[in-house]
Amino acid sequence: MSKYTLKQFQTAYPNDDACLHQIFILRYGHLVSCPKCQKEPAFVKVKDRRSYQCPYCSYQVYPTVGTIFEKSTTPLTSWFMAIYLHCSTRNGVAAKELERVLSVCYKTALRMAHQIKIMMVETDFGQLMGEVMIDETYIGMLGKNMHGDRKKILLPKDANGNKKSNKIGVMGMMGKDGKIITKVLGVETHPDDTLKDIVIGNVHPDSVVVTDAYPPYKNLKKHFNKHVRVDHEKDEYVKDGFTTNNVENYWSTLKRMIKGTHIHVSKKHLSKYVAENTFRYLRRNQPEKMFEKILEKMKDNDY
Repeated sequence: MSKYTLKQFQTAYPNDDACLHQIFILRYGHLVSCPKCQKEPAFVKVKDRRSYQCPYCSYQVYPTVGTIFEKSTTPLTSWFMAIYLHCSTRNGVAAKELERVLSVCYKTALRMAHQIKIMMVETDFGQLMGEVMIDETYIGMLGKNMHGDRKKILLPKDANGNKKSNKIGVMGMMGKDGKIITKVLGVETHPDDTLKDIVIGNVHPDSVVVTDAYPPYKNLKKHFNKHVRVDHEKDEYVKDGFTTNNVENYWSTLKRMIKGTHIHVSKKHLSKYVAENTFRYLRRNQPEKMFEKILEKMKDNDY
């Protein structure tokens, strides 16, 4: 398992022109001639501008248009460094760290971090098939451990005057090949959706679903080829060769990232952090490919 080192990164992208050229290659590298006059070579860099121009008819293309860099005055080298840091750390990078490393204000650093996380969203896998492990976890601090002032902010009262829970549910469905579909409950799902509805919508009926003994999963056997329930309360972690350990390992990486790096994540933005964790988890054995994969998302604006 190799890594994409800082020295390699700095050699490849020493300045803004190098960064812009990489974006140009990804988005317009397939053009061998100018779309307007059809002459070759197609384009040359315009000095002091984020654009390339045909030397014959002056037709221009703007590589950053339609990307996260389009309206940003932050240097491309800073953007690329922020992407590199997201790929080179096991538990992610905090916005405060970006603020220090890039010498930008916190608001800019946070916006950059969120935009990069959006680029890390995986393409929809469609319905998972085969053996699928299903589990859920809850993110957030216990109300009893909060300071009084934070309780008022984070635990507002409902219509009946009762304190709402600060815990945010995240559901995960993982195939045997490691592909995982996650849903932040109440954010990426319909309010009326049950856990069973979410499973039915994301797992093929011919699959074998493996869950714990949580009651909402009780009647899944009616909808799938087979349903195996592993009862953790009975100290049962493997049943007939089936287990939910893999998806539970995924939860441990997610919680380690949030608690160790970000401390707190709001419900509004939690799905971005889950997407980042999924991106890193799927490439945990190929860290050297993470940076390249994020940049490739710009090829077809696939983010």
